Amino acid sequence: MKSRLEFNANWPVRDDYLLELGRMVCVWGSLESYMVIAINKLAGYQAAMDLRGAIMMAHCNFQQRVDIVETLCEQFSGSYPNLQNYKKVIKQIRAAQQGRNKYAHNALSPQEDGSTMISFLSARGTLKTTVEVVRINGIKEVTAKIHEALCGLHSLITAAERAPMWER
Repeated sequence: MKSRLEFNANWPVRDDYLLELGRMVCVWGSLESYMVIAINKLAGYQAAMDLRGAIMMAHCNFQQRVDIVETLCEQFSGSYPNLQNYKKVIKQIRAAQQGRNKYAHNALSPQEDGSTMISFLSARGTLKTTVEVVRINGIKEVTAKIHEALCGLHSLITAAERAPMWER
């Protein structure tokens, strides 16, 4: 008899899908954590993980964090040219979030033919149901987008730190 912590191989979907979903979740966690650091730095705190900023961010969802980063960058970009690239980075972050949400919040189900399907609903204005085949490269593409957003945010904050902004 198996223990409740021993799972069958390829359950609930094939293991190669689970590997890529796990990779996506790990990279996503790095982006989420770095958003807090970015907000701390953009808010002018000296420490990357200032307790004041960390406490406030613990009460914010990811979308609120994106909005905070965008607003801080917009407010300071006129005075600090190193922040000029922020709109591209925000666009990358939003694209990464959209891709991640697709796989993190919807049902994946294995099919008898070996494929994996995802189904999701949208109810903005009208009810729309979608069912599509999930390809491993689709999950990898989302992971790549998340990583690119993380790198873009890191570059933005690193460039901003070189500006005299934090010498206030």
